Amino acid sequence: MRTNAFSSDNPLRLFMLRYGKRGAPVRNSQGNILYFETKEEAKRSRDELNTGATPPIFVVSHGPDHQPKSERKIKCEPLC
Repeated sequence: MRTNAFSSDNPLRLFMLRYGKRGAPVRNSQGNILYFETKEEAKRSRDELNTGATPPIFVVSHGPDHQPKSERKIKCEPLC
């Protein structure tokens, strides 16, 4: 599900697209950053945007709600 920072239901913003490694975030026509809940969705969108581009322009990057594995494990340990 493609989302943006202004969604009313606030899904997790786990992945996003950037212009190259460490580049600026990709924005939609309204100027909102494109966020994705799954890596597969982000890759599919990246592949669509990179069609015909040599070398590829867009890359998948972690979004602001993405937590490093070490932090997730600490929060999960009592429950696991």
